[in-house]
Parts: sequence; C-alpha cells; structure tokens
Amino acid sequence: MKNFLLITSLWFVAQSGIAQVSMPNTNDEQRIQATLRQATVFLSRAQLSAHATATLEAGTTRLIIDNAPAQTDPQSIQVAGKGDAIIQGVQFRTNFLTKASKPASLQRLEDSLRSNREMYESMGVQEDVLQQERKLILANQQIGSKTTGTTVKEIADMANFYRERLTKIGQELLVLTRRMAEQKKRVERLEAQVQEQNAKRERPVGEIEVTMTAKNRTTIDLDLSYVVGNAGWSPVYDVRVGDTKNPASLSCKAQVYQNTGFDWQNIRLTLSTANPALPGSQPQLSTDYVGFYERRPAPRVGYSKKTYESAVEAEEKVVAAKPASVAGGAADLANTATVTQITEQPTNVSFVIAIPYTILTNGRPHLVDVQVATVPATYRYEVTPKLDNDAFLVAQLTGWDKLNLLNGPARIYFEGTFVGGSQINLTEAHDTLALSLGRDKRIITKREQIEDLNSRKTIGSNQRENRAYRISLRNTRQEPVELTVYDQIPVSTDSRIEVVLTDAGGADLNAETGKLTYRLTLQPNENRMLTFRYELKYPKGRTIVQ
Repeated sequence: MKNFLLITSLWFVAQSGIAQVSMPNTNDEQRIQATLRQATVFLSRAQLSAHATATLEAGTTRLIIDNAPAQTDPQSIQVAGKGDAIIQGVQFRTNFLTKASKPASLQRLEDSLRSNREMYESMGVQEDVLQQERKLILANQQIGSKTTGTTVKEIADMANFYRERLTKIGQELLVLTRRMAEQKKRVERLEAQVQEQNAKRERPVGEIEVTMTAKNRTTIDLDLSYVVGNAGWSPVYDVRVGDTKNPASLSCKAQVYQNTGFDWQNIRLTLSTANPALPGSQPQLSTDYVGFYERRPAPRVGYSKKTYESAVEAEEKVVAAKPASVAGGAADLANTATVTQITEQPTNVSFVIAIPYTILTNGRPHLVDVQVATVPATYRYEVTPKLDNDAFLVAQLTGWDKLNLLNGPARIYFEGTFVGGSQINLTEAHDTLALSLGRDKRIITKREQIEDLNSRKTIGSNQRENRAYRISLRNTRQEPVELTVYDQIPVSTDSRIEVVLTDAGGADLNAETGKLTYRLTLQPNENRMLTFRYELKYPKGRTIVQ
C-alpha cells in the first residue's frame, strides 16, 4: 500500500468565493461521504478530521465528498490516505443547489411532530364523536307514544339519563378542548423547529473534490482535515468548598458550540486554547511621524481653491484597530468526562477528552467536563463596613498557575450550597487567586462616627477638621476566624488640602489610595473595637468636596 498526502494550499486559486484549478480530463465522477471522527475545537473555529473509503476504477476518477461545511477554509484542507493511486488535485467548492443531509436531530423532530399530529387528530375524532352523540340525544326528546302515554317513572328515568349523559359529555368535551389547545401549541412549536432546521438545510453546502488516478481497480482510504468557522468553546468553572479546613475543588467545564450545518455524532473531542482567528505573525511598528498642525483658510466665495493636506497630517489621523475575537458560551448538562491527556505547546494547551461526545449543529453551548483539581487554599473573612456590614469569606487559591486556566465565569458552592457567581480573572491574579465564597451573617460589624472626637476649628488662615470612626466587630461562630477589615481616609487632589492620619488604630495605610487595612483574629463570641482618626487642613473660607 502507498501513502499519499496533499496539502491543498498548493493547489488553490480563489475566484468569487469558489476555488478553481486546472484538472486533467476525467472519465468518472463518484460521490462519497466522509465520516467525521474527531474535532479539535479552538476558542474560535474548529479543525475537523474525517475518513472516507472509495473504490476506484482504472483511470482518472473525481471523488466528490459532498458533506463538508460551507464555512470550510479552503487553504486549510489536507488530504492523506492509503492506496495504490495518485492524487492529481484537490479543490473546494460551494454547492448552492444541493441540500445538506438530514441531521439526526431533524429526523427526531420530524418523528415527534408526526406523532403529536396524530395525537391531535385523534383528539379531534373524539371531539366529533361526543358532539354527534349530544346532537343525537337532543334530537330524540319525545318520551313514549301518542297512544300509550308515559308513566311518571319513565319520565324520571329519562330525565336522569339526559342529565347524567349530557353532563358527562359536557365535562369530557371541556377536558378534551383544553387538551387539544395544549396539543395544538405543542404541534406548532415542533413545526416551527422543523421549519427552522429545514431553513438551515437550504443553506449552501461545501464539496471537496479529490481527483485521483489509478492504474488498476483499487480501494483507497482517505483521511481529511479542514478548519471551519461557526464553532468554538469557552471555559466555565465550578468552585466547591466543603469547609474552611480543607482544600477547594475546582472543576473546569467547556461550553462547546457549533453551527456548521452538520451534527458531530459521537466524535473524539480535543479542546485547544489556540485561536486561529487571530493573526499568527508578530505585528511590526511603522514610523510614527509628528508635526505641526496648520489650519487651512476657508475658500472665499467666487473662488475655486483646492486644499491638500500634508502627508504628516494624514499620518496623524490613521488609527489601526487591534484584532479581537469573541468566544462563545450555559448549557445542557453533559455526561461526566475526564481528561486523558493535557498537551502543552509554547503558545497553547490542548485538552483531550476521554469519552466521545455528540455536539448538535444548533449553536447552543454544550457542557463538556474538562478537568477536576484539588487546589490548596487558605480562607479569610473580609469586610468593608463603610460599604457593607456583611463579612465575606474569601478563598485564596495557590498553585492555580499549574492548571492551565483561562478567564471565565465561575459558580461558587460553599458547604454544599450555591452562594453565587464570580469571575476568574487571571490578569489580576498573582501568586494567589482570590474568590469570594459569599456572605456570612455570623460575623457582625457596625461602623459609626465618634461624635465626641469630631471637631472643626479655625487657626489663623486655615480650617482644621478632625474626624473619628469606630468599627465594632463580633464573631458569633463557634471557631476562630481570620478577619481583614478595610476602610479609608480621603486622599487630597489639591496641594492646599492636607490629610493627616492622626490615629491608625493598628491599621496599615496605603498613602497613595488612602486605604486602611486591619488584620486580626477573632475568637468565638469575641467583641473587638477598632478606631481611627484623621485631620483635614485647608484654607479658611473654602468648602471641600469629598
């Protein structure tokens, strides 16, 4: 057997969105379909790998692989395989006439629609029978005959029959009418979904044409790979903390989406942090000119005057936009998977998922489990009573840089309860990654001004104000807690205003931001009082804004 490989970037000449190349005369055309086996999903786009088998007659054969996505990048197509044949050329084209093959998801929708329509029609038959029965009863209200008459018992029995049967028919019709209304809505929803799926099938599909020459009749195997758009993934995290004495559990899931026009059925999945949508070459600086701007006089009425801007001025007005991308992403739960392999490249990381997945072509995110890790963590309570009296439990995660994380949303669970959402932002993380685990009402705080220590007086040409604050803390938990308290003093934006911290009360001061930080340990049921004071000095007769 012979191996052959062709990278199609050597063969493509793009014209009007369709690749055209010179091909030898062909004697036969054979349409085949490739089976999708693997998808490497990037943050934006995906590389698909497929396999096809064909039997070639002696001579030249054009193999048309007619189930390729229309969004296929022609320059990315690679064809390799085994067989006693030679590849003469490969080209990609867009077929605007042929519908895409019916995906399994559409077939299931059509089956469900047919079943629900039959159910609705059956209800209609029941309704018609009940209506006819009621008409029959109402049309035969005469009791007895004109010659024999009717007894009281016969009248009573007939009245009871009318009442019971007509009541039963009315109740059955009422229930049936409600059921039919609900069933009609269900049918209409399914019809809309089927119509939407069929509209997608009306879109053009891609075809990969492989021209091959064989000396004798032979069977060949083809392996194809190509990059497509309308696919990608983004991370989402679950952080679970059982208690403050144990490490945190961090699980990473991928929200995988694709809308290529073909379902990915039971394929091997690899997730890559690479983004082929971004340019791979390093940007180069161009000369940045600077010059004086000269205002041009306006043309006078009655004269024709042309004004030409200088090259320097034009250069100053050019602004180059940086390339950007948006990665997708909340979704249906998927089966649990584990990562069998994590491959690190100099510029990206790949996660090979252990079990096959099915990703439907509906653009909806599908959750895929990527990895679960136990992360060392320390826990502290933090409170900013100037803004909120509640204390927040914060986990400081270490060793996060070994997990190949990306920025993304996180759901936080503490003591088995969902406490809220957060955001993993690696650009702001250092040695530790801080995540809030929610509020704890058992740490009670209160901030208030100390009126007895507040004062305002004038000394010479200056006004002096003294301000003092008290922060009350109480730990009602049954164990000690590490607590960080944040407050602040104002920072002057004018040299004529002086701010002096006269009593820090044990806090550390950041002079640039005015931030005060208290770090302490509160024992069970312990009360603690923190105070700080500062003085404002500014010219008499001026009003400060804070």
